[in-house]
Amino acid sequence: MESEDLNVIKAKMNELKARDPGAFAADPMLVEVKEAGVGIEMAAAGANPQFLEVEKRLDKIEKKLEFVDAEIAQRVGRKIGRDIGILYGLVAGLIVFVMLLFLLQKLMALV
Repeated sequence: MESEDLNVIKAKMNELKARDPGAFAADPMLVEVKEAGVGIEMAAAGANPQFLEVEKRLDKIEKKLEFVDAEIAQRVGRKIGRDIGILYGLVAGLIVFVMLLFLLQKLMALV
């Protein structure tokens, strides 16, 4: 990285080639794909155990992230509900206060 010297780049390439584990030694998996009216097609894919383990870990992480997102959404919903409740209470109180002012004036005029 960040080097333009060809000798350094070639040395790094040779180092990485030496660390290459080679092809995966297990037999390929055969997968049947059936489509209506077409026939059967065969596809081959290798099942790398390391890939499957990483995929399982990523699935666990994804589930945890979905749970955290749901918890955050629930907390935000509670806060919004609380704020709306406070607003409704203030509006109702203001309406009652204004009504009492007018009624009190009318009652004072009658007395």
